[in-house]
Amino acid sequence: MRLERSILFLLGAGVLMASRPAMSADLTCSSSATLEALVTCIRDQMPGRGSGIFVAPTSTQLTAWRTVVRAMMGGSCNIVLPSSLSSSASVRLLRDVGNGRSYCVLMEVADRNSDGIVDLGLGTFIVDAAAERELSHSAPHATADLETESQAVSIFKATRSRSFLMAGAHRDASFNDSICQSSTMISDVAHNVTNAFHATYLELAAFYGSRPWWGIEWHGMARDTCKEDVFMSHGMDVAPVRGDKISELTRNLLAYKPTWRVGVPGRSDCSLNATTNVQGRLLNGVSASQVCGRSAASYSGRFVHIEQDPAFRVPDYWINAVKATWP
Repeated sequence: MRLERSILFLLGAGVLMASRPAMSADLTCSSSATLEALVTCIRDQMPGRGSGIFVAPTSTQLTAWRTVVRAMMGGSCNIVLPSSLSSSASVRLLRDVGNGRSYCVLMEVADRNSDGIVDLGLGTFIVDAAAERELSHSAPHATADLETESQAVSIFKATRSRSFLMAGAHRDASFNDSICQSSTMISDVAHNVTNAFHATYLELAAFYGSRPWWGIEWHGMARDTCKEDVFMSHGMDVAPVRGDKISELTRNLLAYKPTWRVGVPGRSDCSLNATTNVQGRLLNGVSASQVCGRSAASYSGRFVHIEQDPAFRVPDYWINAVKATWP
């Protein structure tokens, strides 16, 4: 579609700046006045389990997505989307009525068949240009790991972190097995590279370079998966050394929740170490072209993988511990 200039919408108490005009079938979540409401709305219109809706982006679309992510990380939001994305997504400024702060939002909106579900499963990326912490909170298994998307965005907002990232479809939305890791479907963004979620990690890594930052993935496990309530790793089955962020986060978490059972590699028999997670491998030094099949040889500490039982995914339980770990 022909690109249009940015249009300013005044929607209740929230202000949205859109880079493309809304079409009749667009799912813009325009009535969402807070980040939490926005993420809930987006989650409810994502391709669900067994829907078969997930469409892997083309290389052109992934390059365009990365270009927009980089501009957002640089503080821009009045962005004209590249033509490969403009018919499917929008980028806009959302003023959260809960705290009065403004956030730049990149999200999929197109629903050409008007079934109430977006067409591709691209995902959502949000940036706070005035952040205080260089953290990226993400929910790779939104809807599958119940409430982790709401938890991640609430912690992102309360800790004034730099970015939030959410997958665009249920991990089992596709009918096709992955060619990256055959035990998963192509819609599982934590184990595949042809998706906007992983492309965002690639761009974040390029944007920060050697500067300190951390990617925190919020996951959920079944209550009986591990003996612990919470299990954290850096993406390897290696005990963390003193001063590692998961060691600090464990200590700070137990200061607020002393009855919790919190495990890390080397001090637990839980196997959820995220050793095959492609974002973890990337941040742990595996080249982008080899993350599907090669394990990391060591860990950087930048990747933080958190598994939680259902009752422990409450944002307020975590906010002070995260602030203390990344002051």
